[in-house]
Amino acid sequence: MPSLKHSTAFKHQAARRRLALAVPAVLLLSSLTSGTARAMVINPVYDASVTSLSDSSTVISAFNSVAADFARSFTSNVTVNVGVSWGSVGGYALPSTAVGASTDNLYGYFSYSKIKSYLTNASKSTPSDTALATAVANLPRGAPSGVSQYVIPSAEAKVLGIISATQSSLDGSIGFAGSSSGYDFNPADGIVAGTYDFQAVAAHELDEVLGRISGLSGTSPTYRTVFDLFRYTAPAVMGFSYNDPAYFSIDGGRTNLSSFNASSYGGDRGDWLTTGTSSDIQDAFISTGQSKNLTAVDLTGLDVLGYGGSNLGDTNVSSPTSVSFYLIQDVPEPGSLAILAFSLIVASVRRRRYDAATHQPFVY
Repeated sequence: MPSLKHSTAFKHQAARRRLALAVPAVLLLSSLTSGTARAMVINPVYDASVTSLSDSSTVISAFNSVAADFARSFTSNVTVNVGVSWGSVGGYALPSTAVGASTDNLYGYFSYSKIKSYLTNASKSTPSDTALATAVANLPRGAPSGVSQYVIPSAEAKVLGIISATQSSLDGSIGFAGSSSGYDFNPADGIVAGTYDFQAVAAHELDEVLGRISGLSGTSPTYRTVFDLFRYTAPAVMGFSYNDPAYFSIDGGRTNLSSFNASSYGGDRGDWLTTGTSSDIQDAFISTGQSKNLTAVDLTGLDVLGYGGSNLGDTNVSSPTSVSFYLIQDVPEPGSLAILAFSLIVASVRRRRYDAATHQPFVY
């Protein structure tokens, strides 16, 4: 499904939403990010498939708004380079049912102990970041059972100090499908019937390029991601099964901040469960005419990956009511890390659902 849009103008239109929210209150992104240092840079690199569009300036402006919203939310002094294309993603053709897709360059494999040390160091460097501190304090003492090797997306590898913060190669790519007339680029006044919320799709895919992905691409996973360390089925019980319900928690599973997708329709297992009332950019599915929001929980999902913020997102774990690879050896030296251009056609390519109005499948 397409991702949720989050332009500043749109964020201030919570009262006009046609859909009820699964979480009681929506926090506007502008209020979440006020006062946060703007050290992070997201650099979109548009190829000819975008710049040659008749409405390319509208497309580029809408995507730039999304990138700016994410960048101003975090304090990590890194530059994230994202390729943006139309009709393909990272050199791969988009499936006919795809609305959008993304790819990540991944580094690995790493051991659990190495991942834990990276997160611990990130927490020490940002002592005011209570979400990350909570997450690190509640990481398992020993490695979770089962799959033991980990990968780290390129953008996250920058914030964790594994590679240069200004490395110039692309960290990931995002692609959009169909005619640009099938998108609404200005959600401030609602999404036009029969069109997709472009900024929602862009936000969803950009969130995943930044590292919000799972290793659960199938029933026999071979690696985990850092984000998988916050996947629980019960307090103190980590979950890593494709078909089992699980939820996002930063306090060892005691508090369910949002449920993960486990739909029989498929879709990324790192996305949120989509319900009839949910409207989060990281929902697994989206319909035409529907707008979605960047929420505090989404920001927390990136915060605990090491991006750094000042009490971003929902860290009041006792009351979470506001929405606020070609792989190499374990523990490698940064200079020897190999990049895998992994066609992680995230939720966009693999998520399928049927639009009740058109009875046509759409993917996010």
